[in-house]
Amino acid sequence: MNLYKKTLILLAALVFAFTAGCSKKNDSSAQDQSSDAVSSQSDSSQDDSSTQSQAPVKVEQGDKIKAAAGFFENEKYEYICKVTGSGADAVVTLAKNNGVCKQTTDYGFTKSVIYCKGADTFRYDGITKAFVKEIGKITTDPTGNLITETVKKELPPTSTHINAEDAKKYDAEEYTYTGGTYITILDFYFDKKTGMLSKYTVTSSVEGKDDEVETRQVLRMTSKDTADIDFSEIELRNDYTDFSALSETDREQFCKKLFESRGVKEEDLYEAGLTMFDLKKISYDDLSAFMIGFTAKQNEKK
Repeated sequence: MNLYKKTLILLAALVFAFTAGCSKKNDSSAQDQSSDAVSSQSDSSQDDSSTQSQAPVKVEQGDKIKAAAGFFENEKYEYICKVTGSGADAVVTLAKNNGVCKQTTDYGFTKSVIYCKGADTFRYDGITKAFVKEIGKITTDPTGNLITETVKKELPPTSTHINAEDAKKYDAEEYTYTGGTYITILDFYFDKKTGMLSKYTVTSSVEGKDDEVETRQVLRMTSKDTADIDFSEIELRNDYTDFSALSETDREQFCKKLFESRGVKEEDLYEAGLTMFDLKKISYDDLSAFMIGFTAKQNEKK
């Protein structure tokens, strides 16, 4: 899989990590989807008196993953992890301070940011110098990352993918999510002395494709201090282009000017599954992911 597509996967994963648990409605929908089989079995059990007499099998999640998920319930915290293995490597900082949240993804050569306050969410990055403002899409604390989602979805523990060498160094807990044609295996590794989360791997298996393995090394996880979450919409609008306000013609011209300044050729677009004809309707997320992936690839050549 080429770097452009891997970067799209990384950005999609990070956006999911930032927004998956934001809306209670979305939360309950995700839980319903992940427990279809359990619900079906439960419904049929109500109609079968012989099944009703059987005690349900209760599989307990580990205390350490529950404690890690509980960390994100704090009103103030800073969580930093290094992400490798899927697209351009990055350091992700997720900070919260009394309802205001900011996720910064630092690729080394640029940063992309998601800032959330109440119902307003801004996404912007240093390469496109563009931003989008979303209203009403995030209404609660945007910290539904893979740690909290594992607990919220009540995923059962498994033991099919834990690294034997890591298991010697850490206490390991594994959880598996299955949906349609894909499987996501989450292996969490905790410090044997403190019980704190040290790292976790995300293995995505999709039918007909090679597995994608992403590692997230926890660098900081504290509720005592927060990272910088300063933000000014006025300054953002002064320095960045409001991508969602551009007409199709202006959007096309904006992209072409950006590509010319960065040395993007038509063959680069083609490799990423894009063409010049797509530029009138391209989304900010797709443009940002493409430019970050393209820049990372150019840096590898140096």
